[in-house]
Amino acid sequence: MTTRPIQSISTEFSIKGYLASRRMAFAPLILIFFSGMNLILIQWVLVRELTALLFGTELVILLVSAAYFLGISVGYVLSKPIHLNHLKPLAVLTLIVHLTLPIWFRLMVTGLDGVGAYPVAFVLLPLLTPFVVSAFYSIFLPLLIDHQSGSLTELYSLELVGSVCGVAILVMLGGLGLQTVYILYGAGLLAILAALKIKRTWLAFMTVAAGLWLVVLPTLNTWSNTLWYVQLRNLPAGSKTLFSGYSAYQKVDVLETPYGKHYLYLDGLEHFGSYSGERLNVVMGQIPAALLQPPNALVVGAGSMQMEALIAEHTGYVTTVELDPMVGEVSQRYFTRYNHMDTLTNHRLIIDDAKHFLANTHARYDLVATDVPAAFSIQTATLYSESFYQSIADHLTPQGVLVVGLTSTFAPDDLVSRRIAASLLVVFDEVMVITAPSAGWSFAYASNDMPFGRAEVETALQARYETGYVIYDTLAVETVVGDAKPITLDSMNIVLRVSFDRIKSRFE
Repeated sequence: MTTRPIQSISTEFSIKGYLASRRMAFAPLILIFFSGMNLILIQWVLVRELTALLFGTELVILLVSAAYFLGISVGYVLSKPIHLNHLKPLAVLTLIVHLTLPIWFRLMVTGLDGVGAYPVAFVLLPLLTPFVVSAFYSIFLPLLIDHQSGSLTELYSLELVGSVCGVAILVMLGGLGLQTVYILYGAGLLAILAALKIKRTWLAFMTVAAGLWLVVLPTLNTWSNTLWYVQLRNLPAGSKTLFSGYSAYQKVDVLETPYGKHYLYLDGLEHFGSYSGERLNVVMGQIPAALLQPPNALVVGAGSMQMEALIAEHTGYVTTVELDPMVGEVSQRYFTRYNHMDTLTNHRLIIDDAKHFLANTHARYDLVATDVPAAFSIQTATLYSESFYQSIADHLTPQGVLVVGLTSTFAPDDLVSRRIAASLLVVFDEVMVITAPSAGWSFAYASNDMPFGRAEVETALQARYETGYVIYDTLAVETVVGDAKPITLDSMNIVLRVSFDRIKSRFE
């Protein structure tokens, strides 16, 4: 029998003790770093998905964001009674709930709508969000400080570093889709489980289970997305999701019906697909282009880019300026049947903020048309402001025309359309408003020297099978606008009104 020297045994134990102490010291750093990173990543998923499920308006965005940040405060409160040993099962539960989050959120909302209780989603989802999304990660910081695992300054700084890494991941890899982001998110949560010293067999099992789930996630993501749109947007059975992605600005979805018709949705709101949407492109794009025959035209906002194709038939060159590269990409990929972007030779797409583009170009345009969503958010509401219209006027030729959708039917009792028209009246000498029933809302032609009159517009409308229309000349527009105030950058309350009306309509 051989024995080792006592000094050798002592050295071995001291090395093991040193390594164990190093691991113990390193564990809090892993917990804090990955909690900061994952908080950013899960917020990206939550805000995009929940905003779309509740038909994204500014109030919905505020509601979702408030619920998320409330969860951080909830986590701080829960850190008091929670023991370190409680974190292991909570981490396992969080991994399951978060990796399946888009699926079960959609199924829950679809189920509520199926029993006629969709409005409950506006209460239930924000109530669930603080507890099931953001609270878990915010437990670590105060809990580790209480256990003297580091100073507030050190741990909070590390959490900020993790948050910066999360932002960097979204910037560099977010465009690759939900699955890619979830791979990194899942890896972060598994690292947290390892730092919490979960049994290796359990860690291996959770790793395999998460990996298998991420393999089938794209299929289930597409299936649940289609189910939601069929149920909530009344698309016909047999429709399918062609594309679903989160951009830096919104959730972008493209769906196809069994009849081959394509729909574009931005944050759950239809931007193209209905008959009225196609007719709006005719009256806002094709008709003024046919009347003007403009050498140079500009469209603000891409959408389906059908409007550009209709304008291109009558113009020398048409430029589209779109903020969201994902919208431009899906338009060119899935809507060529409507926009002919695969064959058009007199069109270009520029990815830029319209305000920035106009501030940095010397080009002049004979026709400018806006193809932007209604003023559901601050971001889009600025495109209906007096200052934005002035920037367009500065780039119009002497008889250039701006075409703007009024987002609703122009009438004395409709404040939104009246305020948009009021903004136009401040900038332009002549404003003509047309209500075309087939388009679903009113639109305006604005110019400082309108090159066509009411008779030419009527002829053009009739030639394109438009009946039952109403035309207001400048004097009539001023009368209907009345005391409505123009939209300015410091009076964006129109967004809250539009948001409230949209939410209210879901409760009726």
